[in-house]
This record gives sequence, C-alpha cells and structure tokens, in this order.
Amino acid sequence: MRSRIKKHYVTKFITLYRYNIHIYISNKITVFYCKNITQYLSLSRKSEIRQIMKQFFCKSIFTISIIISMFLNYNKSNAMGITERDKTYDIGICTDKGKVNPENEDTCGIFSIGQDIVCVVCDGVGGSAAGSTASRTAFGAVKEYLENNGLGSGLVEINKNLAASFTFADKKVREIAASDSLLKGMATTCLVAVIRNDTLYYAHAGDCRLYTGDFSKLEQMTEDDSYINMLLADGEITKREAKRHPLRRAIINAIGSKSNELYVNSCENGVPIQDDTYYLMCSDGLYEELSVKRIRKIIKQNAKKDSNSISKELVQSANKAGGNDNISVILIRRIKNVIQLNLQ
Repeated sequence: MRSRIKKHYVTKFITLYRYNIHIYISNKITVFYCKNITQYLSLSRKSEIRQIMKQFFCKSIFTISIIISMFLNYNKSNAMGITERDKTYDIGICTDKGKVNPENEDTCGIFSIGQDIVCVVCDGVGGSAAGSTASRTAFGAVKEYLENNGLGSGLVEINKNLAASFTFADKKVREIAASDSLLKGMATTCLVAVIRNDTLYYAHAGDCRLYTGDFSKLEQMTEDDSYINMLLADGEITKREAKRHPLRRAIINAIGSKSNELYVNSCENGVPIQDDTYYLMCSDGLYEELSVKRIRKIIKQNAKKDSNSISKELVQSANKAGGNDNISVILIRRIKNVIQLNLQ
C-alpha cells in the first residue's frame, strides 16, 4: 500500500514539475517580449503613441500568457489522471484510551489486499493487558489470513473469507489465552469493512458498530451482539428500560470468548458507496458517550475538514463527554479528486 501511494505521488511530482517548467518558460517569454518592445518603443519620437502601443503590446502578451496557463492547467489535471468523474476515498482513523482506563484495549487499522481496502476495529475485553493482547492478536490474525488467502470474488466468497478470518483469529486468541494465566478470559469484538469497486462489504462479532449517512441522517448498519438486544428481541424489556439496564454493555458474542461459540455476522448485500456519504466504524466508547444526533452534528460542523481531522474531533468530543472507555473511530467517505489514506 505504502509503495503504491509513494509511486502515485512521485508521478504527480514529475507531472507537476513539467507543468511548472512550461509556466516558467511562458513567463520568461512574456517578460522578454515586454522588455524588448518597451525598449523599442522608447525610441519613438511621439510619447503618446509610444505609451498607447506599449500598453497594447504588453496587455496582449499578458492575455496570451493567461490563455496558455489555462490550457496547461487543463492538461495538468488530465495528465495526473484526475477527471470530473474520478472517485477516490478519504479515510481517517483515530483511537484513544479515554479518561478512565490506564491502557487502550482497542486496536484499529487500515491495510490493502490487492486493490481492496480493508478497515478493522477491534475492542478488547478482559482487563488492560488481556484486552489489548486480544484485540492486537485478532487484528493481526485477520490481516494475516486475508493476506494469505485473499477475499475472493463476489459477495458469497467475500463473506466466506471474512468469516474464515474471524475463525482464524478466534483460534489464535484462544491459544494465547490458554498459554498464560494472566490472559485467561480475554476476548475481543471485531468489525471489518472491505471497500471494493465502490462497494462496501462488512462482517462483525460483538458491539463495534458501522453507521452510514450524511448531514441529514445517520443509520446503524450492524446489530449489536449484546445481552440487551437479546432481551429486546424476546420482548422481556422495552427500549426505555434497555437504556438504564445494568447489563446493557454485556456482549454475548466475541472472538476468543469461552462462554459462547463464535458467530460471524455477515452483510446480506454489498453496500454501494455514494459520493459525500459517510461510513463510520467505531467501538462502543464513541456511541456510549455521544448520541447519533451529536455524532452527525460533529461531522456536519467539520465537513470541510478531512476524515482524519473529523475522526479526531469525534474522539475528543467523546472524551469531553466522559471518556469512560477506549474510543476508536474509522471514518470513510468517497469524494472527487482527493485521496487521503491515513495508515497507522
């Protein structure tokens, strides 16, 4: 990924260098002609004619220079492969331990599999050392599996390989937990999103969430694997009661969990990625502190900033609201004529 981005910017630099050479030459030509015309006209005996002709020739040369610059500027955009229809991605990432926890148990990152972009958010559980170990192990295992086996083609194969990467991560986390008594009981939630050909595919286990929307709305695309949702589905409690339930943050599905067998939630269909629509991946440290309305407002207020800056604003706002848990955010949007991959 890094080498491809580096090559991309080297190409841009060379093209821009050539463009600036053309501008430099055209400016030199303009100065040369204006200077020599001025010297020539200074020999004229009639000062009024001299002044009129001087203004006419210098303005003409200046106008021609502007036309040449506009033409070269148009060619510069095409030479860089930037056209009106090009769509690229602005992806931001930010994670923080919050104000209460001594260590960040979240792990998140972005990597590539061929031409696909893969974004991952993991939220470890089991205590500081155990939680961070679980999330790092799961992230590394998912990355390792996908790099070795690929994602396949089409929805069915993508879902199959994402599920297999979760199973591989589950095995790795269990093996490490069994080898060290201090890591006993560790587990992690996990959310993976894949961007391929302007379509987003995703899979998750636990309560990390994926939202999508714009300035007018923000909808949750994933369903939390939580004890509360199970009670709600069974009709045992109301939504109002769920907000205050003492076990509202308890999860029933996670990578490495001993209490339940891992179940991977896969998307039913690929989600077409729309221009200037936001796709927000986050751990519970964000949405437990900020309402959906507040998250949408922060995104709207910072709309002119890049996704990395907006991600930081969201994390900072969650910390200001309490920061009772680790906070992780990956923000994705497709925009025209810009590419900004913030790899960490």
